[in-house]
Amino acid sequence: MQRTFFFKLLFKFGSILIKIKPVKKLHIFTALLCMCGTLVAQSDIQKSRSHSYDYSQLSWTDAVDSLNTIMAERYAFTEWKAIDWNEKILDLRPKIEEAEENNDSVAFFRALQQYLFSVPDGHISILNLPDYYKTSIAGGTFGFNMCPVDDGSVLVSVLVEGSDAWIAGMRTGDKILKWNGVNIDEIGELENLNTFSNYATIQSRLYSRYLMLGRDSIGAMATITYSSSDNIVHQVDITAVDDNMELLRTGFFNTVTFYNSDSIVTYNILENNIGYFRIQPEMAPGETIDDILAYPDFIKMENAIKYFNENHVEKLIVDLRLNNGGNDLQAAVSMGLFFETPSLYEYITATCDNNYEVIHTLYTEPLSTLFTGEIAVLVDPNCISTGEGMAMMFNRLENAHIVSHWGTNGSFGMVDWEPVAMPLGIAVNLPQARSLNENMEIQIDSDSTLKGGIDPDIKVPLNREAIIQQWQNGVDVQLEYAKGYLLSTDECDFNSDLQVYPIPCSDILTVRSNSSFLKDSRIAIYNLSGDRLIYEKASNQSNTFMVDVSNFRKGLYFYNISKNSKNVSGKFMVN
Repeated sequence: MQRTFFFKLLFKFGSILIKIKPVKKLHIFTALLCMCGTLVAQSDIQKSRSHSYDYSQLSWTDAVDSLNTIMAERYAFTEWKAIDWNEKILDLRPKIEEAEENNDSVAFFRALQQYLFSVPDGHISILNLPDYYKTSIAGGTFGFNMCPVDDGSVLVSVLVEGSDAWIAGMRTGDKILKWNGVNIDEIGELENLNTFSNYATIQSRLYSRYLMLGRDSIGAMATITYSSSDNIVHQVDITAVDDNMELLRTGFFNTVTFYNSDSIVTYNILENNIGYFRIQPEMAPGETIDDILAYPDFIKMENAIKYFNENHVEKLIVDLRLNNGGNDLQAAVSMGLFFETPSLYEYITATCDNNYEVIHTLYTEPLSTLFTGEIAVLVDPNCISTGEGMAMMFNRLENAHIVSHWGTNGSFGMVDWEPVAMPLGIAVNLPQARSLNENMEIQIDSDSTLKGGIDPDIKVPLNREAIIQQWQNGVDVQLEYAKGYLLSTDECDFNSDLQVYPIPCSDILTVRSNSSFLKDSRIAIYNLSGDRLIYEKASNQSNTFMVDVSNFRKGLYFYNISKNSKNVSGKFMVN
C-alpha cells in the first residue's frame, strides 16, 4: 500500500484549535506557522502532482529510455541508495532492444522488472503485470519453499506432502546445499523477480531470493542437493508443477495467515490475560484529524484499548505483520492511544521540484484512551510503509519492544503521483518525496548498504527448530515467543523468599517458597521459540515444586509461576 500526502486539509484553522492541545503554546504557534507554509507549498505540490508521464505509445526501447530519465530525475533516494542510473540503463537497454526485435513481451517484462527491483525499495512497483508473464517465470513449484536462517544456511520450510520432493525423502528443516550444482549461497539475485513485492533490506531480500528459487516455469527441471536431519547428503531431480501459485502466496504471507475481515482491526485476550491486537493496512480515506477519529477502524482500535483496560490487561501483543501501509495521518493519530506525551511522527518533504524541502509535519498527540502496559510488537518484511511508521513509533516507547525474526521492509517514501504509463498496459510507481526524522535525516528507507526498516530489539531465534515448529507443526513461533517474553518481564509479586535452583540444572528444577504462594499455583516453562513445554499445577500441601527437565536440550528457558492474579517469571539454563 502506498504512502500518500494526507496533509492537504490537516491544517484547516478549525482543526488546529480543536485538536492541538494547549499544554504548550509553542505547539499552537508552530502549527500556525506550518499552516502558512503548507498553504504556500500546496501550489507547488499541485504542480508536482500535475506531472503525468505517458510513454505507452512509444517503442519499448524509447519508453524505457524515458522511464530511466524520470527515475534519475524524480526518484527520491538516488543518492541515499547510491544508484547509478546511467549504469542501469546501459545494462537494460540491450535486453529491451532484443525483446522488441523479437516481439517478446515476456522478455520485456522480465528485463524491466529486474531493472526496477534491483533498486531495493518496496514503493517501486509495476502495475498490471499480466498473468501469463507471472506464470512464465514462476508458475511452477518444486513442491517446497525455502527460508534463510540465522546461521546463514537455507532450510526447507513449507513442504507439500505427496510432492516429488516429499516422496524423495525431503522434510521440513532439511538443509539445501546446492541448486543445479551451484552452492546455495552463490545463487543470483532472484529477488528481482518477486511478483508480489520488492524488499529493501538484506534479510528480507534474501527471504525473497530463496522464495523465488523454489519457483520456475511449469515443466522446468532442477537438481537439488540437500542434507537431512541425520546429516546424510541427498540429490534429487524435480520437475516444477503447476500449483496455481499457491506456495508462492504462502511464502509471501510468510508466518502469518491473511485475515479476511471487514475490519483491519482484530483483538482478543489470550491466556495469562495477555492482550492480542492485530492491525492491518491503515485504510482511512480521511485527510483531517476529525476524519480519522470518526473512521470505523480507528473507533475499533480505541474500543480495543478500552476493552483491554477494562479487563486489566497489562501486557499486550501488537501484530503488525502483513501491515502494508496506507494513510500516514491515521497511523500518527492512532499511535496517540499509546503515547503519554506528544511525539514527532515525521517531517514530509516536497519533491525534487522544490529540492526536497520540508513542507509538512506530523505529530502523534496523546488521546484520552491510553494503554500504558508492556507491549511486544510483531513485524515482518511485509510490514511496509505506514505499517513501518507504527512500528517506528512503538520502538520509541520505553514500555514496548519489537519481538520478531525479521525487521520491516525498509520503505517509507511518499507515493502520491500518477504512475508512469508504459507499453503493453503496465505502469510504474516510484516514491518522489521523503520522510525525515527530528534530525532532518531520511528515516526507515534502507540506504546503500541495505540497512533500514525497524529491526527487532528482541530477536526471535530463526533456526531449524523454529522452522519445524512454524511450517510443520503450525505453531506461530513469533507469537508464542512474544507471550513468553511478556511473561518473563513480570516482577515478583509475592514475598521475596522464592528460591529457584539449581541454575544451571541438568535434571530437576526445584522451586521453593516459605510463603503459601506455591500452593495451588501453576508453573509454565517455555523455550526460546516461545513453545510452552510444561504446564503443571502444584500440590496444595507443599511449598516446594519440582519439575523434571532431564529431557530438555541444553539452552535457555523461561518459567512463569502464577496463582490468581499474581505471578513471577524468570530464566534458567539447562546444561
